[in-house]
Amino acid sequence: MRVSTLFWCCLFAASSTLAAEATRSPRLENEVLRLELSTGDGSITVFDKRANLTWRQQVELGFKIAPDSLHVTSTSISGRVSGPGELCDLKIELKEGSAAGFDLTFVLPNEHYGKLPAYPFHFIAPDKSWFYVQNTSGEGMLMPLDRPVAINKPYGWSGSQPWWGLTDLTRGFAVRLDSFRNPDTRSGPNDGTVYAFPMRLHYDFAPSGGYVALANLYRDYFLATHPEMQPLRERVARRPPVGMLKDGIYIYFWGENPADDLQLASEMKAAGIDRAFAVFYGKHPIDRALFDGIKRLGWVPGSYHMPTGNLFRVGRRGWPNAILTGRMSADELRRESNPKGWDRICAKFQIPRWLEKAKGFIASYGTQLFYFDTLVVQLAPCLSPSHPSTIEENQAARLKLAQETQDLGTVVGSGEGVSPTWALPGLDFYEGMMSLRTYADPNLKIPSGGYDTDLGDSYASDAAIILDEKRRIPLYQLAFHDYVAGTWVWRDTNFQSRPFAWKKDLFNILYGTMPMWHIDRQLWTNHKAEYVESYRALVSVRSKVGFSRMTGHGWLTPDRAVQYTDWASGERVLVNFGDRPYRRTDNIGVAPRSFVVVRAPIDR
Repeated sequence: MRVSTLFWCCLFAASSTLAAEATRSPRLENEVLRLELSTGDGSITVFDKRANLTWRQQVELGFKIAPDSLHVTSTSISGRVSGPGELCDLKIELKEGSAAGFDLTFVLPNEHYGKLPAYPFHFIAPDKSWFYVQNTSGEGMLMPLDRPVAINKPYGWSGSQPWWGLTDLTRGFAVRLDSFRNPDTRSGPNDGTVYAFPMRLHYDFAPSGGYVALANLYRDYFLATHPEMQPLRERVARRPPVGMLKDGIYIYFWGENPADDLQLASEMKAAGIDRAFAVFYGKHPIDRALFDGIKRLGWVPGSYHMPTGNLFRVGRRGWPNAILTGRMSADELRRESNPKGWDRICAKFQIPRWLEKAKGFIASYGTQLFYFDTLVVQLAPCLSPSHPSTIEENQAARLKLAQETQDLGTVVGSGEGVSPTWALPGLDFYEGMMSLRTYADPNLKIPSGGYDTDLGDSYASDAAIILDEKRRIPLYQLAFHDYVAGTWVWRDTNFQSRPFAWKKDLFNILYGTMPMWHIDRQLWTNHKAEYVESYRALVSVRSKVGFSRMTGHGWLTPDRAVQYTDWASGERVLVNFGDRPYRRTDNIGVAPRSFVVVRAPIDR
């Protein structure tokens, strides 16, 4: 009897100890990951069994989880987290079908929008030799973690693709935002992005493949959630002008009148510029003769529009986020604003009015391309009493406006400050995708006769980061090259700075993306040979890979001067940004500031 009593006492003590341990660090586990939540500080630890690697978070003092709020099942952990000035409800889920990742949802009581909170903590790299994988306003950056002050807006979701990651170029981690955010598109380190709550995050862990694998994870997720999306090549049958995105040049014309621009376009065609979009910004009225003439050249005519207007029509800069976070009252803004301004910024209100205008442009001029300046950038709630909408509803209406314009048979693009993926189902191209506004936003004027007039040596500081081959990586192209075209921004075109034009061309060649030019009579007369040489180089590559999926990217030299991209169509594009020739083991060479296209797979 005494032995039996002792046995049950020991068993009870052991069970109590295990229960206490489970309460302190509840755990979820599957065949790939083991996840533990510390009730003492609220941090999450993840062990990746494939890579034998433990991931930890950057803990801030003062946070903890109330033990009596914990609820643990075989696939989830939930509880209430408290910390300095913050209280939130947390749920972690290790769902079936997500063997290498988990989901996290947190709610801030009585708060629907706000800045990025201190909790949940962000994961940190195992050591400082790793890199921060960043989606900027356009393309990607690979930033060394041993120089953290050089990273603008880290550990947030202000970029075009809402995910960031960490990698040692083999192993990697990424965290994706699946809920709404209104990104801060300004250059610089400060991040004013506002997020909607509940906030939903998804964490992925990759044992190999580095940033290429992370980009593919986002691609797979996005395409699975948007099965209606077609690759660019499949859109051509229904909308033939889309075919020009494969290898055409995007050209803004700045002639004195329609006849002048048509004559200039004809001369460019005769000089060998076979495929192009001719886009008109409004310097002069367009007419049917101009657009018909552009079509006879085999080009695609288009025009610039702003169907939803600028947000400054109703308030000072930053008012949308001020309204969302309660720093400004809706009544105050209504009193200060022009009621007609709400009509201009409200996409729901503008959809039928814009579509009527668009049909008129098509009937009158034969327009085949519409570029919508900042349609996908300037998000805001509409506070009009007659047609109110939330910021999320305004975003959905802007997407619908773009999609219904596509349904008219035209090519549709937008952009300027950011290239958000929520708009992908309604766009064929982004202006500004090739730029890196998160780090640099050149303040330029439209060309007035010579490249040096606009920039000269002043572009060197911007080029040091925008055109830095050591840190720049094609995250957008790895994810969506075959689904959306991308170009530079109109203030930062290929030839905007003559000393750096060669490097922008090489990035277009390496990424298979669309160049952008400004043209007027004086520019063409003075620099015709440069334009023609640039076109021939670009089209020789883009005609092969323009609609293909990018499957890989990497470096072939320690200084990263020689890079490659691989393509589903079978090509490997080799680019040498350096000043020394590069020669492979099979004796194929790449001259300085040049490129070569070979068939893949090949010996690197």
